[in-house]
Amino acid sequence: MPVAVVTGASAGIGLETARGLAKKNFDLILVSRSLEKLNAIKVELEAQYSINCDVFSYDLSLVKSNIKLHEEVVNKFRKIDVLINNAGAIFMNKIITVEGLEKTFALNHMSYFVLSNLFIESFNSIKVINVSSEAHRGIKLNLDDLQNSIGYFGWHAYKRSKLANIYLTYELAKKYADKDIIVNCLHPGLVNSDFANNNSLRYKIMSSLIKCFGISTREGALTSIYLATDQNLENISGLYFDKCKPRKSSSISYNDEIGKFLWDYSNNIMKSNSK
Repeated sequence: MPVAVVTGASAGIGLETARGLAKKNFDLILVSRSLEKLNAIKVELEAQYSINCDVFSYDLSLVKSNIKLHEEVVNKFRKIDVLINNAGAIFMNKIITVEGLEKTFALNHMSYFVLSNLFIESFNSIKVINVSSEAHRGIKLNLDDLQNSIGYFGWHAYKRSKLANIYLTYELAKKYADKDIIVNCLHPGLVNSDFANNNSLRYKIMSSLIKCFGISTREGALTSIYLATDQNLENISGLYFDKCKPRKSSSISYNDEIGKFLWDYSNNIMKSNSK
C-alpha cells in the first residue's frame, strides 16, 4: 500500500485529505500539534478503511521539530510515496518563535521547505504536494525583510507565505527534474473551516463572515487528493493547480532570481538549526 504524510491533519482540509487518501487505500502518517485529536482520527480511519495510520505530534513552526519529525518517520518507514505539506495558519498579531523566526514565515514556509528537502533526500521517488492559495496574488516578497519585521500585517504575511510555497514548488521541480521526484502546489479554494480561528474574536468574526461563502472542507481537499492519486500526473511537475486543473500563478511567482534568493535564505536557516 502507498504511504502518505499529511501535515496539519487534525482538522479542516488536512483531515479531509487524510480521509480521502484512506478511502483510496493509503497508509497514513498524520502530523499536528494535538495528539488527542490525532489518536481519535487514527481509530476512526483504521476501523473504517482497514489501513495503518501512524500519528506524530509536533509544532511545525519550529525548524528543529520538522527535522525531528523527518528523523522519526525515516527510522520507522522504508518508503514514503507522498508528502502533503498542508499545515498553516494566519497570525494577525506578530509572534516570534523560540528559534527567532516570525511565526507565519516559520510555519507556512519553513516547514514546507525543511520537510520537502529532507524527504526528497531520503527517498528516490516521492510526490511532494504544497498547499498554497490564491492569496498569493497581488503581493511580492520583500527580500530585505522576508520575516515581516517592518510594519507587520498578518494578512500580508500570510499572502507572502503562500507565494513562498509556490517559489519553493518551482525551485524543487527544477532542481530534481532529472529524478523521479514530482512536486506541485495548489489552491484548495475558499474553505469554510476553523482556519484563522486562532486569532482574536474580532478577526474570528470577520473570517467567519467571509468563510460563509466558502466551500466545504471535503471539497477543499479534492485537489490535494487528486494530485496524490491520479495516475495521469506521474510525469507532471512544477505546476500550480486549482480545482484539479493546472493554472498560471501570479507573474512574479515565475521570477527565478527571487526563487533562488528565497531558497538560499531558507537553506541557511535550516542549516543553522540542524546543528
